[in-house]
Amino acid sequence: MFIVKSLLYRLGIGLGGLTVFWALGMLSAREYGKSAAIMATALPGLAGLCLLLRARPGWLSATTLGVIAVFFLDAATKGFLRDYFGLRPNHLLVLQAVFNTNPSEAGEFFRHNWRDVAEAGAAFAILMTAAGLLEHRLSRAEALHPLPPLRRRSKLAIVTFFTGFLALHLNPTMAKENPLLYWPIRYLDYKGQVAHADRLQRELDRNMAARAEWQVRYRGPERKTVVWIIGESLNRNNMSIYGYARNTTPMLGSLRDELMVFRDVVSSEPATMASLMKMLTPASLDDPDAWTRQPDLVMLAREAGYRTYWISNQVPNDGWLGLVANRADERVFINKGYGRGENNFDGNLLPDVEAALAGDAPRKLIVVHLLGAHPTYDMRYPDEFARFDNTDDDVMADLEAQGRSLWVRRPRNDYDNAMAYNDYVVSSLIRKTMAATAKSDAALLFSSDHAQEVGHTRNHTGQSVSDASGYEIPMLVWRRNAPGAEARAALEARPYQTDRLEHTMLGLLDIDTPYYNAAHDLLSDAFTPAPRRINGAPYVPAAAPPAPVSAEAG
Repeated sequence: MFIVKSLLYRLGIGLGGLTVFWALGMLSAREYGKSAAIMATALPGLAGLCLLLRARPGWLSATTLGVIAVFFLDAATKGFLRDYFGLRPNHLLVLQAVFNTNPSEAGEFFRHNWRDVAEAGAAFAILMTAAGLLEHRLSRAEALHPLPPLRRRSKLAIVTFFTGFLALHLNPTMAKENPLLYWPIRYLDYKGQVAHADRLQRELDRNMAARAEWQVRYRGPERKTVVWIIGESLNRNNMSIYGYARNTTPMLGSLRDELMVFRDVVSSEPATMASLMKMLTPASLDDPDAWTRQPDLVMLAREAGYRTYWISNQVPNDGWLGLVANRADERVFINKGYGRGENNFDGNLLPDVEAALAGDAPRKLIVVHLLGAHPTYDMRYPDEFARFDNTDDDVMADLEAQGRSLWVRRPRNDYDNAMAYNDYVVSSLIRKTMAATAKSDAALLFSSDHAQEVGHTRNHTGQSVSDASGYEIPMLVWRRNAPGAEARAALEARPYQTDRLEHTMLGLLDIDTPYYNAAHDLLSDAFTPAPRRINGAPYVPAAAPPAPVSAEAG
């Protein structure tokens, strides 16, 4: 097996270099793992093929260094792009910058960023030089002591490595990480995304009702501010303001007397994009394609004279949602990493929302899109909000009694920590809105796109199509001119599903249009409850939702 040891020694050179790139922060742990897996089969497989075909010794060294050079260059390029953009190289923004350029722009870019390019180039050159020296020493030793003829076991090992290398490409995710295929595939992905966005826009332009048909009329006061906070993956059953045993929402609880806390609201879908489409546009469970024919909320608000803001901690240019967001007059996206998987805290949005609230436009619609409690839960909050780590309380006792595994109980603590941080962010946004609009009419609505199943009904954490816990969301409203206690209690008990939410928002915005139906406006005197569905079946609450409570009562 001396030949196999020779191939493994060469593999060690390559993996050692990748490890250095990872240690320097130029490869993420995920990228390192995928690159190492491909190299572990590619290098001994392709180099071994030279031996199997009895190629000249120089071909063995050339193949070894060629494979290593491709992987090292790939790692250096990814490291440079991550350092410059703060994004993974496969992010749409990076792909746009890489592929949507010209020689002049590229020249200016490299002149301006030559230091960063030099650092990445130096890392590649140093590691490649080290690999070349080690390969040279190995090839000289092999020249003095030629490798023996291939035995059957060596041939079988080489064939196994090469077959494994080819088999990895049956997995599309792994195939995309092959350095030789990485950028061609990303280019095709980029072109596909651009073409898809163009098709969507053309379809909208072709099918959208003429502006004259919108018949938009603003019927409110001269100055008006409406803030819509869209949460992410929030289950109301984990909020103490809804009666949860843990005090996860003390700050919202302290605002209880200022808020309408709706206790029987469900999302239309258990996933972000499908749910948001039915929240932001005329699309509904009964007519999912209405968004292609009728204007969305941002379009109607602008038509009514609102200055519109889209302030987000989610990934920009994300499919059809990017089309909606890009219609806003002002757009801010603070997420600079892995999109919804990035460790970027929602509290970082607060200064941008304050700036929007301070704007001098007489009418403003401010959409704030949070990351909320999107998995992975422990990435959603700073350390000081890790309030429920290692907690031994009634919640943990109930989960254990129900047979929930440690891998469900532990994420429940992380999830509740995320809920506590969300409480801080949302309550801060409410207070800032109250303060900034003291002399004008204002309203704020907070809702979530969908919920999460975190051990409520089964041994599972994450989104759930089949469990009601995947749909049961919080919904809070603050208004400058709030109804009295009796009227508020009646409103809070109304059953609702968020595929009709644009009607409630149009009501808050004081916008009249043929696309507004007061029967679907949760706050309207004309509201009529409608049957609700989840996963195609009628939704029936397991029990009457408890009346929301304050922090003092909870």
